[in-house]
Amino acid sequence: MRKPWPLTLGLLLTLFALGGTSAVAAPPTIASGTFIYTDSYFESFRTASGNVVIELVATAEYTGTFAGTSVVRGTIVVHADGSANFRDVEIFTGTVNGVPGTVTFRLTGSNDSDLDVRATNTIVEATGELSGLQGVLSLRGSVHLPEGPYGSYTGQIGD
Repeated sequence: MRKPWPLTLGLLLTLFALGGTSAVAAPPTIASGTFIYTDSYFESFRTASGNVVIELVATAEYTGTFAGTSVVRGTIVVHADGSANFRDVEIFTGTVNGVPGTVTFRLTGSNDSDLDVRATNTIVEATGELSGLQGVLSLRGSVHLPEGPYGSYTGQIGD
């Protein structure tokens, strides 16, 4: 009867050499920093059911874990009471923890009539050295007219 140890040891060494130890995922990284919209313009306005629907393009700057700029394209629905809901696609170019690349976010959120903003940025794609990056950021802030919101973000990111 043959001993299985040489075969088992050989398989383990082969898996290790091929990177088999990477099966354990790294814990998520905490992300935090600030954002500010530096430029915004409205492409169109229309009314629907007493609301104003605005198509927009904006530019935002990020500092902290995310350091760079974004182009935001989306829709804001402003309600009669001054509150609003928005859905955007945001393309960030810069670094994340010092690693360069591009991140595409799905941005959803709202502001109340006092212009306090709450939003969620969900990573839907990442390219360059950031390829495979996943995560969600929570944005909190205020609206400064005419540029747009500013504030801070926190969240978790990882591969």
